[in-house]
Amino acid sequence: MRTDNRRGSALILVLIAAVFLIILTAGAYRYFQTSVDSQIWTRDRIQAKLSAEAGVNLATHYLMGGASLPTDSTPAPILGTEMTPFVLPGDIGSVYATVDPSNENDQVTTANAYMIRCVAYDAGEEEFGIEAIVMPENLARFSVFMDEPSLDGYYGDGYRFDGPFYANGPIAVFSYSATHENDVFFYSLSLTSDHYAYSTFGPGVSAYAPAIGNLEMRPYERLCLGAPYFEMSVDTIPFGSDELDWQAVRSAAQAGGLYLNSTDVPNGSRLALKNDTLFVRPTAASTATAYDLASLVNSVVWIENSVTDRFYLRSNQLPVFGLNMGLTIATIGNIYMSGPLYYENMDPEDPHNTDMLGLMTVNGNLIIADDPGPEPAWGSESFQITTDDSLTYCGVLVSLDGVLRAEDHWAPTPTAEFRIMGGYMIKEEGYTGSSSTGFNMGVHFDPRLLYMHPPFFPTTGNWQTTMWGERPNMTAIDVTHGIPEY
Repeated sequence: MRTDNRRGSALILVLIAAVFLIILTAGAYRYFQTSVDSQIWTRDRIQAKLSAEAGVNLATHYLMGGASLPTDSTPAPILGTEMTPFVLPGDIGSVYATVDPSNENDQVTTANAYMIRCVAYDAGEEEFGIEAIVMPENLARFSVFMDEPSLDGYYGDGYRFDGPFYANGPIAVFSYSATHENDVFFYSLSLTSDHYAYSTFGPGVSAYAPAIGNLEMRPYERLCLGAPYFEMSVDTIPFGSDELDWQAVRSAAQAGGLYLNSTDVPNGSRLALKNDTLFVRPTAASTATAYDLASLVNSVVWIENSVTDRFYLRSNQLPVFGLNMGLTIATIGNIYMSGPLYYENMDPEDPHNTDMLGLMTVNGNLIIADDPGPEPAWGSESFQITTDDSLTYCGVLVSLDGVLRAEDHWAPTPTAEFRIMGGYMIKEEGYTGSSSTGFNMGVHFDPRLLYMHPPFFPTTGNWQTTMWGERPNMTAIDVTHGIPEY
């Protein structure tokens, strides 16, 4: 038997269920609507991010292609303006980007670095910012760079290269010893060829790994890891007087450095560096002329001579009289290394150490001078040629069109070591010794060269990205004014 009360209860339950259903339907609608909005926002955000990445890459491409760099520390537009962004091709949005030179770029021993800031807008006006630091690749970062390596000689027992070794082609490597304690040492080896030659002369046997025959390159375990320590078939890096902007070094000397001609530095002159002074002595009978380098606006010395001319350069035997500043000396002709050359501060791990020498010849050679024996007529030790034993020569040595070699690779006897604290970049390496005479080359890489270089030192046409960071909330005002400060 049913009553009216049961009918009322059922109706109430139906109404309650309907209310819950309406609430659930509204909630589901709101959820799906929010989800759609979130998806649209996420899509627009991702598009803006990708557009910002494209803007940074395009700005870097413009820099590599020769776009003008800012002349001071103020950010300069490179893509679009604050009010009129640059429209990217393919309807992927628009960007506004500036190039901001590091505030430390006026410290010429610091590697030139530039911050690219980019804010992007997608079609829905969603914004996203990215910043990146890019740097031109400086030659000083190599312990050894060779543009046209020769297979007429070889690197063998006793050779040591503590920094990156790079060559645009194959090199010859060999070991006479059955053991490996003295085999050639490479911190890293990169060649554009797909092999190196295991040989003492000529093509030899093509080798593709760090060990072959008597040879086991050191440190073997690290080189066996492959890239970036042992790499074949790497990209070619352009080099030479027709590729690098060496004229900028000359211009810097003319604009505020020390510009000397062949009258100031006649052929055969002997030069000595002592602290912040350059001494030039044309002959044994002449008086040395002293040039104050500390007062230069640009720490660059250019010696204008001919390709057949030469000058000799060294410092005192003691580091206390070594170079105590950042300096570049450049010339057209030949540079003869006539004895030890030190920095006053010989600690390359000292963060405050800015003692650094760049030595460059455009068309001449870098030559280890032959020791003629005692030269009392030249008097001071700094003007003597003393290369009859192992010696240390501090600096980054560059010959754009020439070679590094010994004037006499049969001396001294027995074999000595020519230690370079820095590195050398050359077209080709000539003979520095034989199996029992002359010099083994030992390059002790200066770790500061990973982020510093000598003043106004030439760069390659390559750029490196050293930092990449997302700044989602970056605004156009930040891009214009360089925020945060760099």
